Amino acid sequence: MAALENVFSWSKSRDEQFTECQRKYYYDKYASWGGWDKNAPTPMRMAYVLKNLKNRWAWKGETVHHMIEQVLKAMRSGEVIPFETAKEQLSQTMRANYKSSKAKKHWEDPKRNLGLFEMEYAKDIDDKTWKEFHDSSVECLKNFYSSSLYQELLKEDKKSWLIIEDLEEFEFDGAKVYVKLDFARRKNGKIEIFDWKTGKDDGQAAAVQIGTYAMYAMRKWDEPLENIRAFLFNLGSVSPVASEQTVSQKLINETLLTMSASIKKMRALLSNPDKNIPLPAAQFKFTDNERLCNYCNFYKICEKYSK
Repeated sequence: MAALENVFSWSKSRDEQFTECQRKYYYDKYASWGGWDKNAPTPMRMAYVLKNLKNRWAWKGETVHHMIEQVLKAMRSGEVIPFETAKEQLSQTMRANYKSSKAKKHWEDPKRNLGLFEMEYAKDIDDKTWKEFHDSSVECLKNFYSSSLYQELLKEDKKSWLIIEDLEEFEFDGAKVYVKLDFARRKNGKIEIFDWKTGKDDGQAAAVQIGTYAMYAMRKWDEPLENIRAFLFNLGSVSPVASEQTVSQKLINETLLTMSASIKKMRALLSNPDKNIPLPAAQFKFTDNERLCNYCNFYKICEKYSK
């Protein structure tokens, strides 16, 4: 079997990480590579385990997204999962994650056992706060079920559905660009893309995300820009409604500029861009915003603090 290759790629989350702290980006994308092997060198293994930690906000978002994915995929197959059943599955998942993290099972197998950032770094999070995060996750799921969109999806022809949480890619500037659309469908001659939100929206980040979604949709389904619509769906709102986002040539142009500039900066830190081989770690700068360090997965191995 051929060895896995660490191929250079771009995504909105990758750009955010690089912008936040280049050294964090190095640990995540390069120092951790190969760390899935239990017999990997200790620094590599540690970086890989820490890379897979989730903070409680990301945990909430991923758990709710995954549950809605199950609900929609079942619906597409002709099965309707009642809210109470979905709620119980979500609760069971979160309880299992919580117990597994507390037992530090992620150090044995980080891919199959969730590690919570707050537990790994012994943050002062009381039981009440953990329960509130569980309850707010359930509330997000409940809000999805109570929405008019859910009722609409129940009744419509599922053959119009295009994507449910599929990781997709397209090429730009010689790089793979990864996008993960929460949900997409055809409706009234248009392609509609939905992005579920369980937390606060960052307008600028959301715009870049929508821009990449639109670029992907135009290429994937050979549709003109005017046939692409995009919506944010805030699950934290009671009876949420789809908030349509501006999809325009201006957005596409701005997204292209953002992607191009970001890719250029990332490649500037590669000794061999063709093989995605990085320069030494010291060339990847630490963030100047030390407040961010308190929330970094790699704090315990970062040379800024471990020297």
